[in-house]
Amino acid sequence: MFIELTELLRCPAHPDETYCVLSSEETVGRIVTRGTIGCPICRAEYAIENGTVKFGIDPLLGADSRSDDITLEEMLDPETVQALLSVEGSGYVVLLGSAARLSNGLAELAPGIQLIGVNAPPDVGESPIISLLQAAADIPLRSSVVHGAVIGREYAVEPWLAEGVRVLIDNMRLVVGGESVTVTGAKRLAAERGLWVGVKTGLP
Repeated sequence: MFIELTELLRCPAHPDETYCVLSSEETVGRIVTRGTIGCPICRAEYAIENGTVKFGIDPLLGADSRSDDITLEEMLDPETVQALLSVEGSGYVVLLGSAARLSNGLAELAPGIQLIGVNAPPDVGESPIISLLQAAADIPLRSSVVHGAVIGREYAVEPWLAEGVRVLIDNMRLVVGGESVTVTGAKRLAAERGLWVGVKTGLP
């Protein structure tokens, strides 16, 4: 986990958006590989193991739903996703589920972007190009802090769609691996070729 990501983290135990605090036990450069994230309000603590912050148990862990049923033709393409997100320069982009497999491609296309993988597949491990978070039912980030979000098709359901919108800054884009979804709080820009693309409107 990137050290600077700490200020964006949100404790899933309560709705308060107070900053979390970091207790680092092992770091490599700017990456925390072992330590604890703590909530100063409810005193909850979340372990950082092998660079991943464990906010909860990934509901699809071990379900084989992020690889075995997705063919090569159905995998998201980094170039297409980068163009749809329209994110350049600096900022954060969330990659949920199988979308975390885009990290290498997106890092090459937009080197200034900081990537956050939530419930990434087991084959996406600790890396200098992506911070990894694990969560049970939400994206453990404060609201309106990221410049783009990509949701893998296995997570294209609630509450993950709403969470993708919540963490986006207004007027930033959401890409979903599933063109038939309905996303509250985002205006649809396009829905074709297995993808839904929208922009956060800031409206309920």
